[in-house]
Amino acid sequence: MKEKKTGEGKKVELRTSEFRQSLLFILIGLLISLMLIVVFSRVITQISATMTYDTTMAVKKNMLQEYVNNMMLYLDEEREEYLQAHPGATEEEIEAEMLLLARKRIYGEKHEDGAYMWIQKVLDYNGGDNYAIRLIHPNLSDTEGCYLSTNEVNQMGMKAYEIELAGIRENGEIFQNYAFKKINSDEVTEKVTYAALYKPYDWIICMGVNIDDLDHYRIQAQEHMRTYQIIVLAAISITWLVLLFLMFFVYGKTRRRLFEKKNKELKDKLNWDAMTNANSRAFGERHLEKEYLEYKGGKRNTLILMMDVDYFKSFNDKYGHDVGDQVLRSFVQAIRSCVRTTDSVVRWGGDEFIVILQNVTPSVLPDVANKILNAVRAIELPELEQDHKITASMGFAYFAEADADYKATLSRADEALYHVKECGRNNWRLAET
Repeated sequence: MKEKKTGEGKKVELRTSEFRQSLLFILIGLLISLMLIVVFSRVITQISATMTYDTTMAVKKNMLQEYVNNMMLYLDEEREEYLQAHPGATEEEIEAEMLLLARKRIYGEKHEDGAYMWIQKVLDYNGGDNYAIRLIHPNLSDTEGCYLSTNEVNQMGMKAYEIELAGIRENGEIFQNYAFKKINSDEVTEKVTYAALYKPYDWIICMGVNIDDLDHYRIQAQEHMRTYQIIVLAAISITWLVLLFLMFFVYGKTRRRLFEKKNKELKDKLNWDAMTNANSRAFGERHLEKEYLEYKGGKRNTLILMMDVDYFKSFNDKYGHDVGDQVLRSFVQAIRSCVRTTDSVVRWGGDEFIVILQNVTPSVLPDVANKILNAVRAIELPELEQDHKITASMGFAYFAEADADYKATLSRADEALYHVKECGRNNWRLAET
């Protein structure tokens, strides 16, 4: 009996030893897995946050460039109208009027992210002291009229004006980062800016936003990932297998959903003009390039329509920009009511729009053009006086063999639009090929 008990005791001790050994392996495995999960999760979180931040920065840069380009288009349109209204005006008078309009627009714009625009005039493209004069700067209004120097060193130890001028000389535009104080604040932080040359008056039109104002995008991504980490780490206490399953399946699925959502939001921002609900210019440029390549490949010849609201400035001046925005929204709705869902309505800039029409033959072009004109004429807004009607001028162009790219086609459509305006507006014209 004693030997039997001794044998059973040995078996119990063996099973106890195996249990302890298995438990030790499990604990070591859980500890190692916990460490790996923590490290891996932090790495993924940082990568995800960085990617989200970089993508947001790219979108923001695109926004800065689009706002500056829109300002230039606005000045071109206002300059043309002023020349027509004041044929004897001197260049100094015209520039002074454009400066007043630019100041009014810049000081009237407010951006939630603290972005703002400013303008300086180049006096000497070689740089040096007094190379430029500050014309408009809503964050340094007391320095407007002061001279600038490319020798000035900012808080980051860099000669920002020298770098900016070099980029303007070489490419006519430049993106750069430098330190500057926030609007309505003395706090100095890093800023990303876009600057482009407005050649008629040697103006450098700039727009920038402080980078730390974009940090909430990164914080949101980090918070989302941190919440997920807590869930995954809590699952470790249940079972080793469940932990692995959650780590490789749930985490991967959640991350894909996050990126799909972010990609969709960014795509929507890039493809749509939020104010008018028309397609954005960036979308239009990609679409026109695709249509031109298909034309060169012999698939089809697309019809391009360039149009704008006649005397659009009068709506803003008389009723205010809110009503002017409503005019543009109604304008887009009227166009959409006349074209197919496969056709694209693109806001090209300001009150200028482009419509990309597929499979419209020259024989049916007059019907399409008149239908759009009549739809625009039929727009009624309660804010407008009864005799203040909305009309449009339109220029059409087909791709031609002589066109080197879609821009050449747009140029011919623009010339046709110009002829319509010369002849009294509220009409259409097809460009010659």
